[in-house]
Amino acid sequence: MIKQIVVKILNILTKKILEKYNPVIIGITGSVGKSSTKKSIYEILKTKYKVACDRGCYGSDINIPLAVIGIESGGHSIVGWLRVFIKAVKIIIIKKDYPEIIILEISVNRPGDMKQVLKVMKPDIGIMTAIGKFPSHVKYFKNAKHIVREKSLLIKSLGKKDLAILNFDDETIKELSKNIKPEIMSYGFDSNEDVIASEILLSDKKFRTEDGLMGMSFKISYGGTTVPFRLPYALGKGQIYSTLSAVTVGIHFGFNLVEMSEIVSNYHPLAGRMNLIGGINESLIIDDSFNASPSSMTVALESVKKLSAKRKIAVLGDMLELGEYCESAHREVGEIVSQSVDILFAYGSRNKILCKQAQKSGMANDNIFYFDDIDNLIQSLKSILQKEDIVLIKGSRVMHMERIVREVMARPELADKLLVK
Repeated sequence: MIKQIVVKILNILTKKILEKYNPVIIGITGSVGKSSTKKSIYEILKTKYKVACDRGCYGSDINIPLAVIGIESGGHSIVGWLRVFIKAVKIIIIKKDYPEIIILEISVNRPGDMKQVLKVMKPDIGIMTAIGKFPSHVKYFKNAKHIVREKSLLIKSLGKKDLAILNFDDETIKELSKNIKPEIMSYGFDSNEDVIASEILLSDKKFRTEDGLMGMSFKISYGGTTVPFRLPYALGKGQIYSTLSAVTVGIHFGFNLVEMSEIVSNYHPLAGRMNLIGGINESLIIDDSFNASPSSMTVALESVKKLSAKRKIAVLGDMLELGEYCESAHREVGEIVSQSVDILFAYGSRNKILCKQAQKSGMANDNIFYFDDIDNLIQSLKSILQKEDIVLIKGSRVMHMERIVREVMARPELADKLLVK
C-alpha cells in the first residue's frame, strides 16, 4: 500500500518534469542485453551531451522516476522519500540545467508493466534488444506470446517522427517491425541491415591488455563505411549487439564510426556480463554471473566454443522465471553445453535436466559434475583449475554465481570492484 502511494506520487512528479524540460527519451526493452545496451549508449552519448540513465536497482516503476528526478531511492525511510519528492518539486518550480537525453531500461515482469510505464513517459527512441526462442520473465504471463506483446508496446507507442532501433537478427523482433509507424534503423550481422557487424575475432593475442586479458575485435559497417572496433575487456555476441545498438543511436545523434570506435575501446562491461577476470592457477574466468536466460546462455556458450584453451569449463546455475519452458529450455542448453565445453559443473535442481541432456548429447559422464550445494562446487572447482583453463560462470540472479567467481579469481581484493553486488 505504501509503495503504491509512493509510485503514484513519483509518476505525477515525473510527468511534470518531462513536460517542462522535454528531454529526448530513449527506452530499451527486450529479454536480454538491456543493461549492457544502456551502458554502451551512455558511454557514447555522454561525450557530447548531458545524459542521464536509470540505475537499474529496482523495478521500472521506481527506476524511471528516480532517473528523471536524478536522485537515489528513498529506501525504507519516509524522510528519504520526502527528500526525493522535495527535489522533484524544486526541479519543476525552479529552472534547472536538466539532461538533454534520458536513457531508460524498461523491464516487463508482469502483464500491464509496459502500459503503466507508457502512461508516465513517451519515448522518442525505442530499442528492442532481443527476445529469443524462450523469452525470460514469462512466469507471470500465460505464454511467450503474451510477454512479447507486452514488450512490443514500446515500439508500437512510437509516432511517425520517432525512431525504432531493432535487432533484426531476432526473428520475433523483425516480425514485430512490419506494422509500426516510426522510422526503423536495424542492426545485426546480416548484410541487409542498416548497421552491420562482421569479422569477429575472439581472444586474439595482439589485443592483450595491460592486465593480460584478451577481448575481441570486429568491424561495423554503415552507409558504405566500415571501421574496426575492439572490446578488450569483454567477450561474446551479446556485447557486440549492445555495441551495435549504441552505435546506431550514435549515428542518429551525428557521431561517426571512427569516433565511436575510439570511445568504446575503453569500454568495461557491467559487472557479471561476460567480463574477463584472471583466475587462480593462471586460468581465465568469463564472469557472466549477473543473470541467465536460454538466449544469453546460448550466446555465452557459443562464445566459449570459439575460444582456444587447454580446457573449457562451464559452471552453470539454474535458469529461472521460464514457466512452462523450464524443462525444454534446460534440455536445449544441455545439448549446447555438450558441443561447447569439456567439463560441466552444474548447480541447482533444474540443472539435473541439463546434465542428463548433456550426457545424452555425447558429453562423457566423467566430465559432468552436479552439485546441490554451492560450497561443495567451489571446493571441487578450486581443486581442478589449471593453467590456461577457461571457465564460464553463469546462472540466474538468485543462484548467486558471483560467489563462485569471488572464490576462484586470482585477485579477490578486486571482488568489490569487479563483481555483481
